[in-house]
Amino acid sequence: MTTNNGRKDVIRNRMATTGESYNVAARNLKAMKDMGATRDAVLTQRWRPAPSLDVPCPCGGTCEPGETCDRCHARHRHVARHPGSLTEVETWADRYDCLGCSASYTLTITLPGRPWGVAETVIQGGSAEEVVRARVFPGVVHPQLRPEPSEED
Repeated sequence: MTTNNGRKDVIRNRMATTGESYNVAARNLKAMKDMGATRDAVLTQRWRPAPSLDVPCPCGGTCEPGETCDRCHARHRHVARHPGSLTEVETWADRYDCLGCSASYTLTITLPGRPWGVAETVIQGGSAEEVVRARVFPGVVHPQLRPEPSEED
């Protein structure tokens, strides 16, 4: 386990090497630590739908077979996945589109061990109220949260 002083030394060493500010160096070290999880989250979100319902879905095997459409009686196919919560980082939303008409539906699922970001407790407001805020991994597209600003922004 790293002590707080040890962590600060690592950040200061990175500052000296890269010329980054303390906060930027700390954020970049955290991003490097999260790189494996970031890669997994991007792979969980970005995949192409199966060409037909006869082959397994390439999403990772977590989806269920599509329901029959109430309008045209065709089947629904799993076509997309995006983060499905503002604070629960293991919650994803799977979208199914009908193969015969424009109908679609969304299922909210939980994928343990495959988060789309990091949930952090932060102090907010004058009353020092603790709130949970999620930070989206780079490369993951969240429909309601913006990605963290990069150095170039």
